[in-house]
Amino acid sequence: MKQEMPKVSIIIPIYNTDKYLAACLESVISQTLKDIEIICVNDGSTDDSLKIVQEFASKDCRIKIVQKENGGLVSARKAGVMATSGEYVGYVDSDDYVEADMYEKLYAAARKYQVDMVTCGYYLEGDYTTEHYDTVNAGLYERDSMEFLRENTIYNMEKQETGLRGALWCKLFRRELFVDSQMQIPESISIAEDKMCLLHYILHCRTVYVIKEAFYHWCIHQESMSHKANLNYLVCVNEVYKYLCDLYAHENFTDKMRAQAEIYITELLILGINGRMGFQHSNLLRIDPYWLDALPKDARVIIYGGGNVGEQYLRQLRCREDVVCVKYLGFEMPRAELLQDIGFDVVLIAVKNPEKAKRIKTQFEALGVRTEHILWFSQPEIYWKYVKAEGLLDK
Repeated sequence: MKQEMPKVSIIIPIYNTDKYLAACLESVISQTLKDIEIICVNDGSTDDSLKIVQEFASKDCRIKIVQKENGGLVSARKAGVMATSGEYVGYVDSDDYVEADMYEKLYAAARKYQVDMVTCGYYLEGDYTTEHYDTVNAGLYERDSMEFLRENTIYNMEKQETGLRGALWCKLFRRELFVDSQMQIPESISIAEDKMCLLHYILHCRTVYVIKEAFYHWCIHQESMSHKANLNYLVCVNEVYKYLCDLYAHENFTDKMRAQAEIYITELLILGINGRMGFQHSNLLRIDPYWLDALPKDARVIIYGGGNVGEQYLRQLRCREDVVCVKYLGFEMPRAELLQDIGFDVVLIAVKNPEKAKRIKTQFEALGVRTEHILWFSQPEIYWKYVKAEGLLDK
C-alpha cells in the first residue's frame, strides 16, 4: 500500500551548533501538528551535533538524518529539500526554536486557502526581544494582487521597510513548486541566500497567504556568523548581484522590483561597512548624528541602551563640547532613587526599534522622569534619505 506523504517536511541544516541543537529539536518534535517529517542535514559538523541528532532520532521515527561533507548553508538546504516528501516544506535553523503550534497554524492556512506559500512573523532574540512582521497587509494574495506583492517583496517603499521578511524559516512552501527555487540558488552565494530563494519563488508562485502572528524565535549568539569579519564580503555581494541580474529577465520581474533590487545591493554594501567587513571603525554609516543638534545647550545626559547603538551614541556625543554624559546605563533600568541622585537634564534612549523605545520611555516615566526630558530619535537606514531624494519612493 502506498504510504501517504506527510503534511509538512521540516528541514534543519546543522553545523556545529551542539549548544543549541537539543532545544531546537525539542521545539520541532513537540509540534501540535504531528504529521511531519524532520530532515536533519548534518553538514560535516565536528562537534557533538551528530550525536545529539542520533539520540533524538532513536526516540522519534519522524527524524531522518542526511550526512554530507561541509558545503555551506545553500548546499545543506539543497540536500535537505531533495530528501523531503511532504506536501509543504519549511526550514528551522539549528540554533533557533519555534512555537509549538507554528506548523499547525501555517499548514491550516495553506490548506484553507490552497496557497503556494504562507509567511508569518518572528521574534528576534538578542540583547532584548523584538517582534518582526511582513509589512504588507495580512491575508490572501492571488491573481492581480500578486503583482502588488511581488513589488513589495524586497521593500515596502511606502513604509521604507522590508516588505516580505526574507528568511525562509518563517514560511511554508508548496514542495512541488519550491524544490526548483531552492536548487536554482548557486552555492557560491553565502549571504542573502534566503532572500534570493524567496525572490525566485515569488516570481513563479501563484498564491500567498500572509499571517500577522509570530511563531519563530531567531536567536542571535555571539559566535553567529554575522559577528565574524568576512574579508571576502564584497565578493559575496557581487555573487548576489549577479544572481539578481539573471532574475531581471523574468517576465514577472518589474522595473519597480529592479529599483528595489539595486537599493538592496546598496543595503548589503552599507551592512558590510558597518560590521561585516571587519573595519576597525565599524558602524560608520549606522547612526545619523543629526540628533546632536536637538540636545539642549549644556545638557547633562543619561544614555540608556547598550550594544553598537549605545556605544555609537556615546562616541558621537563627544562632538558636543558643551554636553556631558553623566551616566551610561547600558540595558540596565535604574532604580528611582539612583535617578534622584544623578543630576541630569536628558534621558537619551539609544535603541533603533521604535516599539522597544516606547516601552523604555514608559518605564522612565514610571520612575518619575518627565516626558519632555526623555528623547528618542528615529534612525532609519541611511540610504533611505538618498532613495527619497532620487524620487524612487514616488514611483
